[in-house]
Amino acid sequence: MSPPLRAAIVLSLGALWPAFGQVPATPEAAEPAAGETADWLFDSLSDSFAVGEAGTLRFRHPWGDVRVEGAATDRIHVTALAQLHRDDPRRPSIRFAPGAATHELVVEFAPDEGAADEAWKRRRIDVGLLVPAGLELELETDRGLIEVEKMTAASRLTSDRGDVVYDGAGSLAARTERGSLRALLRTTGDGRTAELSTLTGDIRCILLADARADVTLETRGPVTTDYSVAIDRAPGSPLKKGRIRIGENGTAITLTSHSGGIRLQGLLAPEVEAEGD
Repeated sequence: MSPPLRAAIVLSLGALWPAFGQVPATPEAAEPAAGETADWLFDSLSDSFAVGEAGTLRFRHPWGDVRVEGAATDRIHVTALAQLHRDDPRRPSIRFAPGAATHELVVEFAPDEGAADEAWKRRRIDVGLLVPAGLELELETDRGLIEVEKMTAASRLTSDRGDVVYDGAGSLAARTERGSLRALLRTTGDGRTAELSTLTGDIRCILLADARADVTLETRGPVTTDYSVAIDRAPGSPLKKGRIRIGENGTAITLTSHSGGIRLQGLLAPEVEAEGD
């Protein structure tokens, strides 16, 4: 993988999301305060593994952000950028366990041995993956951002407090407890599904201009949409339930937020790929 591509995957995949604008970094990604920089190291590591063009990649990552890009390849390319204290003896590592159907990836620091300095807890690892576009994904973070783009297979994306951003054509199941969800769905009514749910965060979903979709939504927050929507709300209840039908035999889309806002948009015109893409 070339250095420019490696840098793009690890540091700035958010720039590839013009429909959403800039994707905010997680708070833990901030650089150490002035005067502390000399005590912190940035360590990069990378590896590559053959997986074929199908199957499932399972990756639970509690250490930071995860960014994934699908491509025409039969390998998983892993690039990680770690932040750790100079005195911390535990260095990051990449481990991969291939399977007949499911592959397991681990990017982590060595286990704690004895009492660790309180300041060392700010250590983190942000990971970028270039994977086969047809590989199914099962990704999970604690606080970290999850970004996925250019995938055609199903993705299951879960975070506790991190945001989830998706741009792809596969089926999608995305959930975050306290983060926001943003998805550009490139399905056009081919039997695939999309389920986006969050407890307190907002949901923003964008459909292609020629999309066919059957959308159900539920929230106690505001609802904004480019489409005609029928809202059902019991008297005195803040809970709103809505239904939107766009064309026939559309993608089944479910948008659920306990208290956040839901925004459903449509692109005004079909996208045109730039020459050479």
